[in-house]
Amino acid sequence: MVTGRYIPAKRQQGFTYLGLLMFVIISGIALASTGQVWHAEAQREKERELLFIGEQFRKAIGSYYENTTGGVKQYPLTLQDLLEDKRFPQARHHLRKIYRDPVTGTTAWGMVREQGHITGVYSLSNVKPLKQDGFSREYASFVNAEKYTNWRFIHSLSVTELSTIQTGQTGTPGAVGGTPPSITQPKPGVMPPRPTNRYALCGSGLAIENTQCRESCGELTGPACHICFTVAAEAHRACLRN
Repeated sequence: MVTGRYIPAKRQQGFTYLGLLMFVIISGIALASTGQVWHAEAQREKERELLFIGEQFRKAIGSYYENTTGGVKQYPLTLQDLLEDKRFPQARHHLRKIYRDPVTGTTAWGMVREQGHITGVYSLSNVKPLKQDGFSREYASFVNAEKYTNWRFIHSLSVTELSTIQTGQTGTPGAVGGTPPSITQPKPGVMPPRPTNRYALCGSGLAIENTQCRESCGELTGPACHICFTVAAEAHRACLRN
């Protein structure tokens, strides 16, 4: 009496091989998916670190500028000036160290300069950021950036300083933060001094636009607010290009 169907040994080996092959394929797909998730999370962590470090640079540059001795405020010539500000009898420290760029893994940074002085820094990476929105108002220009080099951490002038420069009321032509002169009518054919720090002016203009966005749309998560910040960011990019 036949109790079961006989399967040749070679065919059994074939079934085992196919099963093992399917297991390897499925495992490979799972590992690849896990690797992609891990890589994306690692990149997001680097972005968070870059935003923090960039903010430290921006604050240090602002501290150097605000603590300028004399009537004419100046930005640093090198990043080393932030570590040891020798303009004072006892050197001041605006930055603890030259931080490593978490994206490139080096301490090399791009410099935003105006008349040779550093007003901001940025990463030298041309990789496209994963983070495309949800930035604070200071960094609304980072929205939809094509590469990390577009994340520029620039010290912006205050609204008061911006208004002073735009009205031409500076003690020294082209100087920022000078003592306002007595109010006199400009001579015919003489134009008021033009602002010298274009990046700072554009950044201050962006800050004003972002403040207006917050006042008009209220919540920062609504679609109307997102559109307002996007328009402000585009205006900021156009200002930098001009």
